[in-house]
Amino acid sequence: MNIHAEKEMKSGKDFELIARLIGFAKPYWKMILLCLLLAVVIVVADLARPYLIKVAIDENINGLHQPMLSVPAQESGKLSGIGPAIEWDNKVYVRLSGDEVSQHSGDQADKKQIVEVDAKMWMIDGWLPQQQSAPALKQEGASYRIEAAGQSFSAAPLDEQALARFHERDFRGLLQLGVLFLVTVVGASLLNYVQSNLLQYTGQKIIFNIRQLLFKHLSSMSMSYFDRNPVGRLVVRVTQDTEALNQFFSQVIVNLFKDVIVLVGIVAIMLHMSLKLALLSLAVVPVLFALTLWYRTAQREAQRTSRIILSRLNAFLAENLSGIRITQLFTREERQWEHFDDHNSGYYRAGMRGTVINSIFQPAIGFIGNLSIALLLWYGGGAVLDGAITFGIVYAFTHYVRQFFQPLQSLAEKYNQIQTAMVGAERIFETLDEKASIVDPAKPQHLPEQLRGTIEFDHVWFAYNEGEWVLKDVSFTILPGQTIAFVGATGAGKSSIIQLINRFYDIQKGSIRLDGIDIRDIPLEELRRSIGIVQQDVFLFTGDIMSNIRLNNRNITDEQVYEAASMVHMDDFVGHLPNGYHTQLGERGINLSLGQRQLLSFARAIAFRPQILILDEATSNIDTETEFIVQDALNQISKGRTTLIVAHRLSTIQHADQIVVMHKGKVREIGNHFQLLAQRGYYYRLYDLQYKDQKPMQRAK
Repeated sequence: MNIHAEKEMKSGKDFELIARLIGFAKPYWKMILLCLLLAVVIVVADLARPYLIKVAIDENINGLHQPMLSVPAQESGKLSGIGPAIEWDNKVYVRLSGDEVSQHSGDQADKKQIVEVDAKMWMIDGWLPQQQSAPALKQEGASYRIEAAGQSFSAAPLDEQALARFHERDFRGLLQLGVLFLVTVVGASLLNYVQSNLLQYTGQKIIFNIRQLLFKHLSSMSMSYFDRNPVGRLVVRVTQDTEALNQFFSQVIVNLFKDVIVLVGIVAIMLHMSLKLALLSLAVVPVLFALTLWYRTAQREAQRTSRIILSRLNAFLAENLSGIRITQLFTREERQWEHFDDHNSGYYRAGMRGTVINSIFQPAIGFIGNLSIALLLWYGGGAVLDGAITFGIVYAFTHYVRQFFQPLQSLAEKYNQIQTAMVGAERIFETLDEKASIVDPAKPQHLPEQLRGTIEFDHVWFAYNEGEWVLKDVSFTILPGQTIAFVGATGAGKSSIIQLINRFYDIQKGSIRLDGIDIRDIPLEELRRSIGIVQQDVFLFTGDIMSNIRLNNRNITDEQVYEAASMVHMDDFVGHLPNGYHTQLGERGINLSLGQRQLLSFARAIAFRPQILILDEATSNIDTETEFIVQDALNQISKGRTTLIVAHRLSTIQHADQIVVMHKGKVREIGNHFQLLAQRGYYYRLYDLQYKDQKPMQRAK
């Protein structure tokens, strides 16, 4: 079984993943809703600015030449409700926008318009046609006429005072629009600041909860799960994969919603201003849609491949940095570097593939956007010259088209974030969906506060991999308070028995009973709290000696820690350390010798005062003198406790009440030391092999 081979992810639908992700966001729905509302306001402010400029151009900067209705001052009521009135020469004038011209063409009012001819302003009686050539001035005696598009209009010159009167509204309108423009800019900036902080807070809280859930879930998994999943892969799940979701929650969701509103709003405004220009501007959308579909598929696969290789790279690093002593001892640095270079090169190529895809997509979006603007300028510019539309509309359209393609241009980054998040979500949910194979029973049976300590193996069959039996029909009984030893050749199944008693693995056939209760019916916490184990491979955590003995269990007092350490004679070396029991240990206790770490593990087992004690090759790393001291301490603490010992050195288990001899997964012999020697079977041969070089008298001893 290759533990570095990633499980193939099923191609799930994105909306299913998103639906599950949104489930994590439900507790914060009020904040997210507030952010969405702020996004709407921000979008309205952003979309309003080009329209304000359009209004300023058409109604103020070029407003002087708009068609007007005019009535005598005493009849001003006829024009009420149409627009702001301008009074001049005992008459009232009201300007009409492009849409209003057709609506009020039949009103009982004089039609007026200011026209510029030969660098001078003229008031004409009537409205110039929309499509026209340059107007011409013609003088007939004392009167003047303006001719355009085959029509002739009477005209009167306007002096500076009259122009100032008509411009008065324009200056006031530009001031109001400028203030309103500034308000939209400042308001949108402030709201963006508030929204950004709310999103970051919400995203970090959601990611915090996901990490907590992942760690709790991993802590509940059985040993078989960790046998087939390297540490580096799991570290990536809890760190990089969850961090990928941070961008999804803190940026993508709300910003994507905001971009959709922007696109819909822009389309609506453009359709309102000019149907033809809107359709022309959006003619490139089908090409854009096809390009986006390609990008989605390619980037998703690139992200998935990148994450798989990153997991392998992290797993390789964790494994090889932990075993750096072996690498240097056997001078394998060059070979290990080659392996690292292989993983690193694969990760580089996967990253470059994603970069190349982005470098194609984003410029392509920019090109399509510029193509749309080119079409707009070609058609819109001609329409302005023909008088079909105003310059302000074309100017606003260029802004809206740019705004339309801005979120599409940033789609490369957003899609990258989305695909990264989707790949991370796939892997996170794959981890969370894997059920623990060893769980608490539905109807638990609780252990008494004081165990008797009877352990029964009843026809137990066990295999780590299906069909590869490690234990075959194993049966034996350990009575309360007995010390039982397990011996046998390597691979005989001794350590597997220990793993099964703690329920690190579950058996396939038979049953294991503790005080008559099947251990599968006992809550895991109760079962493991009752059993203390000292292993050959001692694991120490980062922290001081004190915290490593009591494992941050505050129910164990400092005095109990000192007492447990004293029983295994740890005082001798701890007293020489800089800070005694508060000396900080390196990674995995690297600044302690193997024997010192072994003593610490004994002190840890004693401090927790388990009712069943298991020693799995526990004295293999300590010298003979210390072993005698530890054995004496163990004899003291094992009194009244059921004790199980796994050992290769037969001298350490000769005092055991029973010795179980294992061979190829089966129980071959059971008895005490002298009974087994008398049988002259497997145990006798093991004993003879260990002591064959000693003199007969020494062997007899």
